Amino acid sequence: MVAKDKVSIKMQEVVDYSRLMGMFMPNLRDVVERKFTADAAKECGLKATNQELQQGADTFRHVNGLSSAKATEEWMSRNGISLELFEDFLETSILVSKLKDQLVKKADRAKYLDHPQVRKLVRDLIYQDWVNASLK
Repeated sequence: MVAKDKVSIKMQEVVDYSRLMGMFMPNLRDVVERKFTADAAKECGLKATNQELQQGADTFRHVNGLSSAKATEEWMSRNGISLELFEDFLETSILVSKLKDQLVKKADRAKYLDHPQVRKLVRDLIYQDWVNASLK
């Protein structure tokens, strides 16, 4: 057995593996989409406040089971994540969310509510509410 600290992995190997497993293009698309959306949000004058960044960090830690600042620092170190990278991730997430909210406010909701997938989703939500209420 080879010790994990003696294994050398090049970034290209990770990229190649991801491509072979069909994960690269979806992940690349997600990254491009997030960057494009965050840039558009900034162009619209949207910003992430310090309070929103703190709330985002708190939520991220909670969702990922990081119960303390020390646990978060250890997780970041283990995963090679700098504070700058983490903050950039949070800021991008907040900007994407804000732009989505802005788009929803401006959208013609009827156009989307008439979409078959939305009608099915709403139907299923109504059913789930009925089931939950009926089984209490």
